[in-house]
Amino acid sequence: MSLDIMKTVNARPACHLTSRGMHQVGNRRRQSGAVLVIGLIILVVLTLLGVQSMRTNVAQERMASNMRDRNVAFQAAEAALREGERANPNGLGPTPFTHDPNPLPNPADWDGTAAVGGGTVINFTDGVADPAFHMGPPEYVRIGLTLPPEYRLIYPVTARGVGIQVETLGGTPQATSIVVIQSGVEPAN
Repeated sequence: MSLDIMKTVNARPACHLTSRGMHQVGNRRRQSGAVLVIGLIILVVLTLLGVQSMRTNVAQERMASNMRDRNVAFQAAEAALREGERANPNGLGPTPFTHDPNPLPNPADWDGTAAVGGGTVINFTDGVADPAFHMGPPEYVRIGLTLPPEYRLIYPVTARGVGIQVETLGGTPQATSIVVIQSGVEPAN
């Protein structure tokens, strides 16, 4: 019987007592490195999350920059539109003006230059092309829904503003944000 007890005692691996508790000494060769693999997987996941976060931030910066650029272009077009609306096509008042006898063929494709009936807002802001406006020939426009109909002579005013950012495509400056807006003005008599 005592021999069986000795065999059972000897069958157990040697243990080492430390401050943390008992540890097996002879078990080092059987370790497979699972902690190392799990640690590397966690590092890869964290790296991918960091890269995706940086990509998201870059995209948000671009969106904010484009929004700012479009806002500046809109403000420039608004300034040109107000300048065009202040111009008096009858040649009376503080800003006499001669309108263009020909309308713009396609206001969305207008490049901002006009030989007759146009003007610009000089020195609008640094880094922005001067916004331009064009006043076309008058048109009779029905006002309201009353009977008998009432018609008034309205001059169409088209304004074009360009944003701050300019990309160069093949050496030619190209505006990245262009805003074209229109309104009508009834001249003072």
